[in-house]
Amino acid sequence: MSLARFLLTLKARWLTAVLVLATVLAVTALVSALLPKQYSATSMVLVDIKSADPLAVSAQQQQSGQAAAYMSTQVDLIQSERVARAVMAATGMTRDPNDATHQLWRSKTGGVGDFEEWQAARMKKKLDVRPTKESGIISIGYTADDRQSAAQIANAYVQAYVDTSLALRVEPARTSTTFFDERATQLRASLDASQAKLSDFQRQHGLLTIGGAEERLDVETARLNELSSQLVSLQAQTGESGSRQSQARANPEKSPEVINNPVISGLSAEVLRQETRLNEMSARLGDRHPSIVEQRAAVAQLRSQLASESRRVAASLGVSDTVNQQRLAQVRTSLEAQRTKVLELTTRRDEARVLQKDVQNAQSAFDAVTGRSTQSATESQARMSNVSVLKTATPPALASSPQMDVNLGVAALLGSVLALVVVLVQEQRNRRLRCADDVPELLDLPLLVEIPSRHRAGGAGQGLSLPGLGGPRPPSGTPKGRLPA
Repeated sequence: MSLARFLLTLKARWLTAVLVLATVLAVTALVSALLPKQYSATSMVLVDIKSADPLAVSAQQQQSGQAAAYMSTQVDLIQSERVARAVMAATGMTRDPNDATHQLWRSKTGGVGDFEEWQAARMKKKLDVRPTKESGIISIGYTADDRQSAAQIANAYVQAYVDTSLALRVEPARTSTTFFDERATQLRASLDASQAKLSDFQRQHGLLTIGGAEERLDVETARLNELSSQLVSLQAQTGESGSRQSQARANPEKSPEVINNPVISGLSAEVLRQETRLNEMSARLGDRHPSIVEQRAAVAQLRSQLASESRRVAASLGVSDTVNQQRLAQVRTSLEAQRTKVLELTTRRDEARVLQKDVQNAQSAFDAVTGRSTQSATESQARMSNVSVLKTATPPALASSPQMDVNLGVAALLGSVLALVVVLVQEQRNRRLRCADDVPELLDLPLLVEIPSRHRAGGAGQGLSLPGLGGPRPPSGTPKGRLPA
C-alpha cells in the first residue's frame, strides 16, 4: 500500500481509529484508577571501600576490579535472605502468626515451608538496590502499599545491612580468636616443655648457658691443642733420648753425653797424665820396679773409675729415655682423655643447641599465634562499620504507581498503533476505490477517464472513477479529464 492510499484510507476511516484510541485510553485510565496505589521510599548509603577492613592495608582494595567486585558483593548482601530476616525481625513481621501476611502465605503454600523464606522472596521483588557507577553510593528503595511501611522497611533494610556487614566481619574474627586461643595454649605447653627439657639438660651436664658451654669448649679445645703440642715435643725428645741411649750402650766412650761429662773428662785427663808418667817411669825404671807397679795400679784404678763413670752416664741416658717414655705415655693418655672430653663437650653443645633451637621455634610460633590472636580479638570487638547512611527514607508524598500520566502516554502510543492496525484490517476485509490506481488493481480494467473533484482541481481520491470497457490505460502525463488519443 502506497503512502497516498494509506492516507486516504486513514482519512476515510478516521472515526474507527479515534474510537479505538479512545477505548484504549479509557480502559487504561479506568485500570490505573482501580489499581491499588504503591509507594516507594528510598534511602542511600555510602560504602567506604578503603576502610572495609580497619586492620588491613587499604591499598590492596583500591584496584578498580576489586572495587567493582566489592560493590557487587554488597548489593547481593543487601538482597540476601539474612538481611531480609533481620528486617522482618526489626519490623515485627513475624510476631503475629494470624496477620494478613501469614494468611496470604497459608493460602499460597498451604502452610508448607518456611514463612520467613517465602516472605524474604516477596520482599526481594519489592526491593530496588542500585549502586552508583564509579562511586561507593548505593540507593536502597522499597515499594509498599502505604507510605509509612515503605519508609520503615527501607530504613530497616539500611540498618540490617549495616549490622549484617559488621557481623560478617566480626563473626569470623571471633571464630579465629577462639581457634588462636586454643592454639596458643597448646604452643605455650610445648614451649614450657621445650624450656624444661633444655633446663634439665643444662643442669644434668653442668651447662649454665649455651654461651658458657661455648666458653668451656674453647678452654678445653685450647688444652687439647696444648697437649697435642706437648705430645709432639715429647715424641721428638723421646726419639732423641732413645737414639742416644742406643748409641751409649753400643759405644759408651763415643757417646756425646759421656764425652761432654766433666767428671769423665777429668778422669780421662788424669788417666792420660798417669799413663804419660807411667811411660816416663818405664823408660827409667824396670817393669818390676815398685814405682812402676804402683803407677800401673793407679792407672788401672783410674781406668776402672772412668769405665764405671761412663757406664753411670750411659745408664743416666737410659733413665732419661725412660722418663721421656713415661711422660710421653702420660701426655698421650691425657691427650686421649682431653680429646674424649672435647668430643663429649661438642656433643653436649650440639644437643644443647638443638634443644635451644626447639625452644626458639616454640617461642616464635607462640609469639606469632599470640599476635594473631590479639589481632583477631581486636577485630572481633570492632564496632566501626564502613557503611555510612547518607539519606534516611521518609514517607513519600506521591504514589510511585500507578502513574496516570505515564500510563496514558504509553496507552496513547499503543492505542495509536492498535488503531492503525484496526483500520488496515478493516480496509483489507472491505476494500474501497480510494484512488485511480485502485481501478486496474481491484477491477483489473483500464482507466479511461477520471473526473476531478470539485473541491480540488487536478486531484484524485474523492471523485468518481469510471472504468471503460476496453482500450488501453491513458499514458502517464495525459491531462486529467481527457481521453488518450
